[in-house]
Amino acid sequence: MSTHEETDGPEQYRPHVLVGVDGSEDGLRAVAFGVRAALARKAELLLVHAVDDAVLAGTWGVVYDPSSLESAASEVLAEAVKHAVDTGMAADQVHTEVVLGNAAAVLAKLSKDATLLVIGRRAISGLERMFVGSTSVSLASTAACPVVVISNAVNPGPTGAHGVVGIGVECDKHSTQTLKAAFDEARLRGASVLATTVQANIPPGMFGGYRLTAEAETEMRHAAELQLADIVGRVAGEYPDVPHTLQVTLGHPVEQLIALSATVDLLVLGMRPPSVIGFSIGGVTRAVLAHAKCPLLVVH
Repeated sequence: MSTHEETDGPEQYRPHVLVGVDGSEDGLRAVAFGVRAALARKAELLLVHAVDDAVLAGTWGVVYDPSSLESAASEVLAEAVKHAVDTGMAADQVHTEVVLGNAAAVLAKLSKDATLLVIGRRAISGLERMFVGSTSVSLASTAACPVVVISNAVNPGPTGAHGVVGIGVECDKHSTQTLKAAFDEARLRGASVLATTVQANIPPGMFGGYRLTAEAETEMRHAAELQLADIVGRVAGEYPDVPHTLQVTLGHPVEQLIALSATVDLLVLGMRPPSVIGFSIGGVTRAVLAHAKCPLLVVH
């Protein structure tokens, strides 16, 4: 089997989009998104199938035949390559690798050389959403490049119908890099940017135990709008060809961002990555990952 155990990285491909594939419909959906992202960036496509080396020994000590694993990996990658070519990628621009190791660890390491990493998110419901895709959660925290998480069940077809890239902005913890990523994506897509900040939903008339007048609430919203306009304006000036709008909403960040995800083609969120692979990401990002109605782009 042509594998690399915890590889130091692929051969020196030209700028490329990295896609994790596992034979699932979500993996193929990630391939389709990866193709469009690669074409927009004039980049190549690297499809990686990770085989956890723990599988070689088997859960109950059963030793698997390496030739059967090689055959299975070849089938997964062959299907992914066909899907990439059918979606519009030139065959000579598609590369494949089979790597031994934990999928999250493998893709995090390979992401150091990638322009973008795209992974699928399986559809789940109920309490399972609290533990949404360990691989996608881990990579959202630890990948060295921006990560797109997409679900075949939620996003089965091409995205782009809205012509809008959304971004959630924390005014007190904003990231210029994240804002630039949103404007870059919008420029690549010929889309606009919708920058949203969410203010805590204060019970009517109450604030810190004191009654809040309608005028005071209006002033608070206006102050948030001014702060958002200042933050976004510093970046928007570098993108005169990308229109943008601003939005201040009241409510819980998770609820408001999920609602926003139903009205945009891509939702961009920023986060500070932990230093340990597998460390859990924040509650808001994790919840949005589980419920988002559009692909999610996580930027560090």
